[in-house]
Amino acid sequence: MTLEPTRIRLARERAALSRSALAASLGICERELAHAPEALSLALAEALGCAPQFFQLPATQAIDIGRIFFRSPRRTSTAQKVAAAALGRHGVELYNLITQTFRLPQTEVPELCGFTPEDADAQLRTEWALGCGALPDVLHLLESHGVRVLSLPASLEEVKTFSFWEDGQAFIFLASGSRNAQRLALAHELGHLLMHSTLGENREQLAVAEREADEFAARLLLPALSLQVRVSDSLQIPQLLLLEEHFGAPAKVILAHARACHLLGEDAYQWLSQELALEPPAEHQQLVSRVFSLVFPSLQRDHRASTARIGRELGLTAEQIHELSFGQAFVLLEGQNRCDTGEAVRGHLRAL
Repeated sequence: MTLEPTRIRLARERAALSRSALAASLGICERELAHAPEALSLALAEALGCAPQFFQLPATQAIDIGRIFFRSPRRTSTAQKVAAAALGRHGVELYNLITQTFRLPQTEVPELCGFTPEDADAQLRTEWALGCGALPDVLHLLESHGVRVLSLPASLEEVKTFSFWEDGQAFIFLASGSRNAQRLALAHELGHLLMHSTLGENREQLAVAEREADEFAARLLLPALSLQVRVSDSLQIPQLLLLEEHFGAPAKVILAHARACHLLGEDAYQWLSQELALEPPAEHQQLVSRVFSLVFPSLQRDHRASTARIGRELGLTAEQIHELSFGQAFVLLEGQNRCDTGEAVRGHLRAL
């Protein structure tokens, strides 16, 4: 029995290994990868950082790179894009497994191609009944409208947050960062999903799309009416930091957007920017996914499905599931009594 060649390719792309490098590490020639025997599954899994079962799953392929919205498309290398596209397929398959047991909301992101960022913000606030105040938890908001949000592993942090559509569902892979930076990144990706169809490699189109997504994110997090009554040239750093907490947006974004909306003069903007640079950086606060906080405990409790077992179904390691789920999938540490949840452990009594 031979292993599925498309699975070998997907794992290789995720690991950013060339065919020649992988073949050399296994001591075989490149053409043998297309007909690799089952006996090579363990060696392949070790070389590519996945589970041996991965190569026996049905044929698949990475997400088409042309359909992915990258934060820095011109500065992201082809190898990084390919690895992110392979990771995207892992995320889709994880959610496919989840939806076999749980009913999640279908994506309710309106198509607003051709809208200006200002009009797109107004339309979304109407359709999602967001009012004209500060937004609640953005991650929970997106999940409640069917957007599948996963966390980006540290190995791909340089790619930054990215998003794409797959079978009518919206997916976002969120990079780490401060709470407010992550809220901004989520709002930026939502702007792409709303306003932009698949982008090509045209430099001008990419630049325009990024600016539009930036403006949409600022408008979504900083509603005009609420900002107008709070910002003027008399703004001071303590007040700015309170606004940062109130709106859940980075202070530098508040300043830039207030200047763009003519709520803040150039002199006040420059002075506040200089003072803000002296403030200590915000601490990273891990966001919590409502989907994963409900799904994984339920799978373990009601279905005897530990993270390790979920990983085996997907051909991934428990650590990879943990990385994709904001650290909310439980991973057992190596130890003498390690076992999957749901497997009995015989106790030992000893008289003292």
